[in-house]
Amino acid sequence: MKKASMRPLTNETDVPNGVKMHGESEMYVYVEEETDNDQAKNYEILSETGTIHNSGFVVINNIPVSEEGRQGFEERFQNRAGLVEGEPGFQAIRILRPLSDDTYAIMTIWDDEESFNNWQTSKSYENAHKNRGTASALPKTVFPRPSFVTTFKIDK
Repeated sequence: MKKASMRPLTNETDVPNGVKMHGESEMYVYVEEETDNDQAKNYEILSETGTIHNSGFVVINNIPVSEEGRQGFEERFQNRAGLVEGEPGFQAIRILRPLSDDTYAIMTIWDDEESFNNWQTSKSYENAHKNRGTASALPKTVFPRPSFVTTFKIDK
């Protein structure tokens, strides 16, 4: 299975390969390979669609999943409708399985923040998330802590 990693960027020139991402107060580099770095978070790429360009808006939904919930969680994402891929401004999605902790990363990349916001108010978004809070949703016990979102801008 293909690997990926994300790590804090300690200096602007420290990006031999990968994508430089700027958050509100920090910078990270994302590479599609495993990184031998104490600060890196390594993943397996469960699913990938699209190409990550040298500019864009990155949204990472960080979702803690219990050990017993991993299989069901992964099945949901592997069998997802894939509606986001058809949205205007969509570039790429990566479903990332953590190698050293319990927090999955669902990373979508957009042309800009407006494209992401437009998707969140679309029928596709509503349909993709229609099972939230219903009997068809995964049991809440699968999620040991609340999920959280981080956003970044990609710069050349």
